[in-house]
Amino acid sequence: MIRVVEYTRQRHRPGMETREHCDNYKTDSRMMGAAADPGQRDLGVMFLLWGILLLLLFARPVSALDLDSFGGGMVPGSEMLLLDDADGELSFDQARLQLETQGQPWVAPGQPNLGYRGGALWVRIDLDNRFDEPEQWIAFTTFTQLTRVDFYFEEEGEWVQKSAGASLPFRARDRAHRSINFEFPVLPDQAQSIYFRVETSGSLQFPLMLGNEQFFASESQRSLFTSGLYFGLMLMIAIYSFTVWHTSRETGFLYFGLIVLFGGLYSLTAMGLAYQYLWPESPQWSNKATGVIALLVCLFVMAFVQRFLNLPQIDRRIDRAATIYILVVAAAIVISFLLSASLVNRMALTATAFNMLIISIGALRAQRRGSRAASFFISAWIILLVGVLLELTQRLGVLIPPLLAYNGIQLASLLAITVLAVGLSDRLQNMMEGYRAAQEDLLKANQLKIDALQQADSVKEEFIANVSHELRTPLTGIIGLAEIMLADQQSTTLTTSQRETLTLMKVSAQRLSSLVNDVIDFSAMKNGQLALNRNDTDLKEVCELVVRMTRPLIGEKPIKLVENYPPGQIIVEGDEDRLQQVLFNLVANAIKFTPHGSVTIAVEVLDLDVRVSVRDTGIGISAEDQKQIFQRFYQVDSAEARKSGGTGLGLSISQRLLELHGSEIVLRSTQGEGSLFYFDLPLKKALPEGKKAVKQESAQAGKDVNADISAPAELSAALKATGLNVDRRRASDDASDTTVVESPARNRKTRGRILVVDDEYLNLRIVESHLSEHYDLITALSGAEALEKLSQVKPDMVILDLMMPVMTGYQVCQIMRKRYDADELPIVILTAKNRAEDLVKGLSLGANDYITKPFSKEELRVRIDKQFELMLLQQVRRDNQRLNWQLQRYEENEKRLRQREQRLAALLDVTGDPLLAVDEAGVLIYANEPAQQLLDINSQDYLQQSVNRVADALLNRSPALADAVHFPFDEAMISRRDDIEYFDFELAGETGRFCLLTISQMEQEFYLIVFEKERSAVVSTSHDEGFDHAPESLSLPQIVAEINRNVERTQTLGEYLSNIKPEDLHKHSELVDELKYIDSLISKLSTTLSVDDEDSEEAYREALVKVMQDCHYYWQKITGESIIDLAEKSRIWSVSVDNGRLRTRSMNRYLSLEKLPANPRWRQVARTAYFVLSKVNHDEEARDALETSVGRLQEIVEQRALN
Repeated sequence: MIRVVEYTRQRHRPGMETREHCDNYKTDSRMMGAAADPGQRDLGVMFLLWGILLLLLFARPVSALDLDSFGGGMVPGSEMLLLDDADGELSFDQARLQLETQGQPWVAPGQPNLGYRGGALWVRIDLDNRFDEPEQWIAFTTFTQLTRVDFYFEEEGEWVQKSAGASLPFRARDRAHRSINFEFPVLPDQAQSIYFRVETSGSLQFPLMLGNEQFFASESQRSLFTSGLYFGLMLMIAIYSFTVWHTSRETGFLYFGLIVLFGGLYSLTAMGLAYQYLWPESPQWSNKATGVIALLVCLFVMAFVQRFLNLPQIDRRIDRAATIYILVVAAAIVISFLLSASLVNRMALTATAFNMLIISIGALRAQRRGSRAASFFISAWIILLVGVLLELTQRLGVLIPPLLAYNGIQLASLLAITVLAVGLSDRLQNMMEGYRAAQEDLLKANQLKIDALQQADSVKEEFIANVSHELRTPLTGIIGLAEIMLADQQSTTLTTSQRETLTLMKVSAQRLSSLVNDVIDFSAMKNGQLALNRNDTDLKEVCELVVRMTRPLIGEKPIKLVENYPPGQIIVEGDEDRLQQVLFNLVANAIKFTPHGSVTIAVEVLDLDVRVSVRDTGIGISAEDQKQIFQRFYQVDSAEARKSGGTGLGLSISQRLLELHGSEIVLRSTQGEGSLFYFDLPLKKALPEGKKAVKQESAQAGKDVNADISAPAELSAALKATGLNVDRRRASDDASDTTVVESPARNRKTRGRILVVDDEYLNLRIVESHLSEHYDLITALSGAEALEKLSQVKPDMVILDLMMPVMTGYQVCQIMRKRYDADELPIVILTAKNRAEDLVKGLSLGANDYITKPFSKEELRVRIDKQFELMLLQQVRRDNQRLNWQLQRYEENEKRLRQREQRLAALLDVTGDPLLAVDEAGVLIYANEPAQQLLDINSQDYLQQSVNRVADALLNRSPALADAVHFPFDEAMISRRDDIEYFDFELAGETGRFCLLTISQMEQEFYLIVFEKERSAVVSTSHDEGFDHAPESLSLPQIVAEINRNVERTQTLGEYLSNIKPEDLHKHSELVDELKYIDSLISKLSTTLSVDDEDSEEAYREALVKVMQDCHYYWQKITGESIIDLAEKSRIWSVSVDNGRLRTRSMNRYLSLEKLPANPRWRQVARTAYFVLSKVNHDEEARDALETSVGRLQEIVEQRALN
């Protein structure tokens, strides 16, 4: 009687049995046998005969397995007794009997592997259990492609059958595991036999393992680890391939990723994991899935090879064969869902064979053609073929090592995929190199074109610059000479007609100069080189200057120029020259298109903005013209325009200039009624009338020139020496609006000396005529002559032309700047070059100002006067800085003295004896309460006064004591350091003694007068009879003497320690032991004496952190460098490398109180501050902040030293 056990979907848990008994069980062995292919059956018979022959040759008795000797698990081999059931029709009882008589042991190495064959295989294993207790063991095989496995064991006198395999649902297995497994009891201390019936339509292999719960879990864990590693690598390669395909759109990576993906799915199916997790209830599909997935892999492998080896270019016939193969396999995949599993598997084997044939031929052809990709592919193909051959070999029954037998295909596929991935990366790299090479060639070609265009543009710009320079030079001469002649009011040789002619000549030259400027600005605007030089600009002054410049344009027209400005200055941030150019264009156009009436220039403050407007009563502008009037070269079609001419660039350039200022020109006009042009600019500040703002040049030079009443006499003398008359006012008189009464340079007592350098004599003549009234001029026609004259006499200023032969103005400026700073020798460039790069280059080489030709007499004079004013202000600034620094030092020293005096008072008032403290100048700096009571004085009336006032107060009451405290003290009364001398006194009926001591542990010497009262006066010199002292305590004179002696000891010890050498310690080793006592003394003092209170320590630490934070902040702000650069350049803090990054951990700890070390090094902090000060000294904010924080730290450190 056989009991059949069937399992439901319920999962197994240790200790729980889920078996059910059935009354009837019948196995349709014929049906299972009919599933085997006849061809495979004949092949199996042949292998069976060879197996029987081997069994007869190597037959030996089968012994029972001693389970106790194997521990918790085993892999049976020769202990297995085999019986071949070729027809698969033997029942269990028949098989048992035949195994007894005909069964043969498995004598080959490893476990049973009979290759492809039909029928079934019966296996018997005899167990000898010597355990004392019954155990539950598990029989399992990892070869999951077996169609069906029946397991028989005896329990309670009857045989129990369990069945599992690929043809049965997954829930039929005892354990939810990918392996085919069965649980059975191992009976204690007795022998028992177990039987297996193995049936499959493929390769018949039976790698069996027996073990207990721990053995099964261990094998499962090992298998899970290797499987996870394998599938994890496959997944990473697939994701990498899909990612590269997504970014590069190279289809080879797509096919490769699909190969890896379906190859991993094939391994999941072969290992039983897919059956466990993907389709546990579909055994029919499980048998067919391996073949279908194999067909998909073949399909994508062929598509990949076509792309990877570039078969269309290697061999068209092979490429066509590959294409036909892909179509056939695709059709086979579609119809495979309608075929049986065995037929699908045969189709997969056939497709694999053709796949290997076509690919091998294609790879060899590609290798012969020198394909680099073929080398990678052939290497991977060989590895994969080896793995496939190993798989086929073991499936055919050839015995090979288990590692290669059951994992060969996985290892080979992983290695092959890795090699192909490297090949794909190499292919992608070659493609990218090709793309880069093509791109570089394209860029080089484009760069050549760009260079040619830039060269042509540069030639054009240079031509415009040179032509403009050549035009401006004679224009400057024409305008200058006309101004000279017109300015000579005393001349009687010029008639009225001649003066009108000169005026027309001057106006025409100015107009031509304006046209040249427009052409140059247009070229700069087109090339994006139009730049601004922003400064604080008084908009009111700009408008007034433009009115003076445009007034001659009115001529004989009945036009009135109206100015409407608010009182005071209107300061905006902008380019003064460019704003002047914009206003000049607007006002000139208004005058041009206004036959009669008025032109109004107005400035209006609107909250945070200021509006500048130009209104005329002219012909107006039509709506159509308003849309295009700001376009380049556009001119209004009117009689006035045709009569006046022009380039049509003025308004477009003006609009662009205002756009650079962040504004725009707005037009409001009605034809026949006039026009209104206006623009807004951000208002920086507006000063009312009577308050004079310092110009931008003065602001850069330093602080306001203000002779405050607190300034010493040296400041006033310095101001007078500069030629400035200063109105001195007290702060209480609201002196914030300090007024410079006379500051123009032309009112100086001594005339300034100017060196004028220009290769054109005409220009020298014009400059000389404009400036000779107020300045002494030295002229030079070349740079070499200018340098020679500079070496002979130093001028106050240099006016320098740029375009000179042999040595340009740039070179001359550079040489001069090596000798003199900008404050010592101002240089004003006077040239016809007005391009932005020329201006930037000139100023970067050290020029103080830049004037372009042609220029007016007024402009030249104002610019030169401003430079002299600025030079004088620089001198006043330096004097102010020096005097402020001296005053600051005086205040700091006075503050330190006061603090030291207060600290001294607190130090001395410890014994309660009456005492006075007098500094070396005889000033009473301290009197404690007992002394005030004894001498009958009030400290508020006598402190910080001469001690002689105390002597005068005592003169009538105790002449002897008054004489003793009179300063200067009698040297005979001052006690020596080792011998305290006392003197008697009598005052107000009380007698006692006093002594005069010195204490000089600080920078200055102080005197102490100590009084001691007694009940009966006893004259003594050095004894304490008659005075009450505690035996353990010291009197104040003794304390002072001990302090002085200890100071001398520490100074002497410090000198010896600083000069001690290693060889001295080596010769006198006992010194080391003696020096150790210093540590114990310091430790004792630290526990008994409180040097600093908690507040002073916190202030000390905060001051250290504040200094370092200021150093860090201003170093980064001024130099733009990091804290690492500060540490490296100062060489004060160490810099280390951590995880590939530079770090300065020690310095970072000083930037916060939380990380500050317990014993910080203040000297390193001070050295860092002085180093940063040396680098950022030119920045006033940084210098003041650092000096303040360092001064605070210095005070705290000195206070701690005093303590």
